[in-house]
Amino acid sequence: MDASVIIIGSGYSAAAVVAHLTHAGLPTHEVLVIGSGALGTGQAYGCTADSFRLNVRENLQRLWPDQPEHFANWAAAHTQDPAAHDRAGSFYRRHDFARYLEAQLAAIPDAGALRRVTARATRIAAMGRGWIVTCDNAAQYRAARLVLATGNPDPQWPGGVRPGDAPSLVRVPWRGDWLADVGSKAHVCVVGSGLTAMDVLYALAIQRHQGPVSLLSPHGMLPPRQAAWVAGSAYDWPTGLRGSGFIRTIRQRLGTRRWHEQECQERFEALRVHINRAWQALPAKDRIRLRRRLGWLWSLLRFRAGPQTAVAAKAMHASGQLNIINERFSGLAAAGGGRWQVQLCSGEELTADIVANCTGVGRDKLIDSMIAAGQITAMGSTRQPLVTPELRVVAADSQSYHTLFCVGPATGLALGDVAGATSIARQAAQLAQTLLANR
Repeated sequence: MDASVIIIGSGYSAAAVVAHLTHAGLPTHEVLVIGSGALGTGQAYGCTADSFRLNVRENLQRLWPDQPEHFANWAAAHTQDPAAHDRAGSFYRRHDFARYLEAQLAAIPDAGALRRVTARATRIAAMGRGWIVTCDNAAQYRAARLVLATGNPDPQWPGGVRPGDAPSLVRVPWRGDWLADVGSKAHVCVVGSGLTAMDVLYALAIQRHQGPVSLLSPHGMLPPRQAAWVAGSAYDWPTGLRGSGFIRTIRQRLGTRRWHEQECQERFEALRVHINRAWQALPAKDRIRLRRRLGWLWSLLRFRAGPQTAVAAKAMHASGQLNIINERFSGLAAAGGGRWQVQLCSGEELTADIVANCTGVGRDKLIDSMIAAGQITAMGSTRQPLVTPELRVVAADSQSYHTLFCVGPATGLALGDVAGATSIARQAAQLAQTLLANR
């Protein structure tokens, strides 16, 4: 065996597993991490733009779930970021959280013994009681236990559109390095209306962009602003719910309160505390149906914008610079002169100099290949893996593997609200205890 545990991935999910495994007592030299890029940065934090900020306040961004002030204390000592502070809390730069992760990984026991392979895992196969991982450089590695911590894969253009690559087509906007090349009077088309879109709007505002910005929003809305909410008593979810009861519970708890009100967010956060338990109790078909039909609404309620980004977007809209178009993207065509014709589902078109794809994550090629090969079970007809509450991946025969685990965003459909840093850290801590107990 090359390692006791192989972790596939190099973003936050992988870093959280490394941190919790080693602090729980697994010798660092027994861990092998396979993935490209700096460990811990990933899509969320591997950005260069100062204007890309965390969308949650400092004490909610946790690598150590039981230490809410850990990152806050580090940031106070190691950053100079007066723009981070707001009455709702401090919303630090994403790349500063990456620096924090780097410091935490440097502090793990025997940090120098951690082994890294900077390659992409392309194939996984069972080998006796363990696993063999093949990488894109043809190298192979073996381990007794395997953790899929692949994080958020690169986004693709929606609708299967494949326009090719060009500097003015931003397929992966998360690093933010492309913003420096945007002309001050260029017409920017933002495809999507979630947190990535808000990052782009804030970045354009910070660099005093003067040109028009067209934003395509399928529902005509932007995320509400984070409020200065105060944690209250957690909501005790009823048992035996189906999908309709799940929706009804949320509606009854939120009532007619406006999304921007502090009380609305406080009630929603109280729902979230035990929501995963209620979600996991739903039949799989109900979870799939809810995600397909109401995923957009959940995203608006769950992923609120930081105050800085919300203020910038509001000002751009009020001035007429930002035009929010209640439309879906359907295609792209070259318009000449380096410009692009953006095609909408209504049949209308608009011409832009820069088109930024802010529609979310793409498909995980490794997990796709494992589903296609019959190694693991998908949730219904989706390409999301079936994962147990113990984080074990379910095989094609509906039995969970004892040595194959999954953490992070890929578990969302199966397990619920696991997109945030703290939720993933809790998974990592849980997994560490499982792996240490079954050495």
